[in-house]
Amino acid sequence: MQRNILAFAISIAFTLIVLGSRSWAQSSPTFVQLGRAKGALYKPESGPEPHVGIIVMHREANYMNHVACGEFAKRGFMVLCMNSRFENSESSVRWELIPLDVSEGVNHLKKQLGAGGKIILYGHSGGGVTMSFYQAVAEKGPAVCQGPNKLVQCGNELKGLTPANGIILSDGHPGNPILRLRSVNPATSDIRGGRGDPKLDPFSANNGFNPNGSSRYSESFKKDYFAAQSARMNRLIDIALGQLRRIETGKEIYSDDGPFNIPGFDNARLLSLDSSIRHTTLQPEKLLKNDGTVVKQVVESIAPSRPELAKLNRTFSEGARGGLTVRSFLSSNAIRSTNSMDEKQIDLCSSNNSTPCMVQSVSVPLLAVAHQASFQNLLQEVEINYLNSKSADKDFIVVEGSMTSIGACTNCAIAAVEYANARKNFFDYTAKWINDRF
Repeated sequence: MQRNILAFAISIAFTLIVLGSRSWAQSSPTFVQLGRAKGALYKPESGPEPHVGIIVMHREANYMNHVACGEFAKRGFMVLCMNSRFENSESSVRWELIPLDVSEGVNHLKKQLGAGGKIILYGHSGGGVTMSFYQAVAEKGPAVCQGPNKLVQCGNELKGLTPANGIILSDGHPGNPILRLRSVNPATSDIRGGRGDPKLDPFSANNGFNPNGSSRYSESFKKDYFAAQSARMNRLIDIALGQLRRIETGKEIYSDDGPFNIPGFDNARLLSLDSSIRHTTLQPEKLLKNDGTVVKQVVESIAPSRPELAKLNRTFSEGARGGLTVRSFLSSNAIRSTNSMDEKQIDLCSSNNSTPCMVQSVSVPLLAVAHQASFQNLLQEVEINYLNSKSADKDFIVVEGSMTSIGACTNCAIAAVEYANARKNFFDYTAKWINDRF
């Protein structure tokens, strides 16, 4: 409840800031009810009628006043910024229903744009897998999210979705389950939360933790840690599946679902603690410099390490992901693997909430953008999504000095003024990418 109230307060405050800013293209977006979802429709205040519409949505975050809404509108696009039916409620997420909400937005924009209108799906952060999932199912049908390896099956109500014409991933991470897999603390016991093997404690100086800067873990520790993260996630999945069977056979107190709080389920992410882990792109990639030029090089993350995760991991609000249920865990937080950091040892398609799985079924043009100062160090994560994509027309670029929030890094080694154009550069580049194709 406190988290929902805080999110609402932040949303109202941000809305007031937005409405008072002249930089936004439309001061009074139109509220739209979209089935069980809802949205705010932004239009350019001048210029020709838009022929391209952009949908912005996340799994459960409030995106109705996302920075992309106004920035894309003032560049001539119609923008529908949506909240799903699971707004501000991670515990209620049934991931396999998410495409139905995106579909409402696609159909609404189609009507607004008329014949010949083009739809672009904009996936920011967790919205990346949201849009990838929708487009994969729209192109290939429910078979994409059904099969014996799936932890949760989607239903046939996902038949007949209208595909979009393109997709943009802005720091679109690999999906909530893979993030949780790489963030779970394997030194915490599965359900009760007692301390486990101290040799796996990522916040122990004996294992390489530095409370004042970047940690340095040995290769042997990392090997054991990544395997132990997978082992703990697999145990949690087995516990949840067993509990679900008992629920469905009437052997639990609840007949529909049950609580599934997990201690130490977040903020034990080694690549946010040790800046030597996945700190660069895998290969030379395009870097959009602050002056607007583009160079090609191996790009290094400039995000500072986050030793504060040691405290966050021990809290209920930030470390336990309290409030999950059996079904929301299995649907939107779980994935099978044997090594948390090796994609070849992750069953990428065991979860339907998996960007590197879903982009393999997407054929429309795809733009993947990584932000160099992403606080979760997503540089290589976004690149891997791009490399997994089967789109014939695909592009990948890194925005210099930009944070996931799409703005100049304020806590990097170089002053934010050196990256003052990060936001403008990002939206100018994405707008040009759209206009060049549609």
